[in-house]
Amino acid sequence: MSSLAMDLVKSYLRRRPKLLGDAATLSARTLGRSYPAMAPLPASLRAEAEVQERQVRGQTVFTFTPRTAPSDWHIVYTHGGAYMNALLPAHWAIVGELLRVTGASVTVPLYPLTPEHTYRTTYDLLETVYRDLLTRVPADRIILAGDSAGGGLALGQALHFRDLGLPVPGRLLLFAPWVELTAANPAVRALEPFDVMLGVDGAVQAGKWWAGEDDPRAPLLSPLNADLAGLPPLDIFQGTADVLFPDALDLARRVRAAGGEAHLHVYEGAFHVFMGVTFLPESRDVFRRIAARLGTPDRAAPRGWRTETRSALAELRAHLGAGRT
Repeated sequence: MSSLAMDLVKSYLRRRPKLLGDAATLSARTLGRSYPAMAPLPASLRAEAEVQERQVRGQTVFTFTPRTAPSDWHIVYTHGGAYMNALLPAHWAIVGELLRVTGASVTVPLYPLTPEHTYRTTYDLLETVYRDLLTRVPADRIILAGDSAGGGLALGQALHFRDLGLPVPGRLLLFAPWVELTAANPAVRALEPFDVMLGVDGAVQAGKWWAGEDDPRAPLLSPLNADLAGLPPLDIFQGTADVLFPDALDLARRVRAAGGEAHLHVYEGAFHVFMGVTFLPESRDVFRRIAARLGTPDRAAPRGWRTETRSALAELRAHLGAGRT
């Protein structure tokens, strides 16, 4: 059963246009657009972490290192947005929570977006970032993480690095990952009336742009279709009121069938990437579970109620305010 706060947010979302929407409307609003800019870096992140900003293959890459008691984990976080939207405030909120509850350094590559670019340039960027990180951090202390499209990209990276013969990362953290771009599973469309966030046809169109001239069903684009053997342990955090839920179930099943370790954390009635609204009880539970999994449970102690109350409305507006078509 979902929390009252979750139900209230979903009620609000139902009155707003869905993300992506239908393919024709998405195309009309996207093709020929001005290239989107990321949301401003929150002052809270600058206060909590040392910030390094550098250029890699012509793209901005941020690394955040906790100012107090850093752990030896290093997370590479790829943001969601159907591969076509820039990093939003809700993504910064997730990054901030990961930093807080794990003590990890967090690297955030601002990968090239579609339809201006395809997946090929992004994989070149992420391979360069990963190879550089391996010179400084043991592979078993690296975590690939991401939400939605970025979750699919985190999984795709692990498969790509495995196939290149590179050491695979120590763990994957996937938040409502988009792991099959064509909505091939009929259950995806069956869930669409209950999803307050996503339109399936628009998502499929964005997936075609991302694929470029390649088949969107290919393993690096739709990693659900890949050989999933040899992956590190992975955790999937997934709401049931999300069209991506059926593929998340299938992913966990296929990883286990391939001999891997997959932990699926299901949140009844939760919408797509709900953990970006960090004041929700379900979101707090996500980050508590991550802290427990990584051996940093003391870091996940609740923040003061005044801080949470002041930030709640701002976080909600940030999550809802951008990227809708």
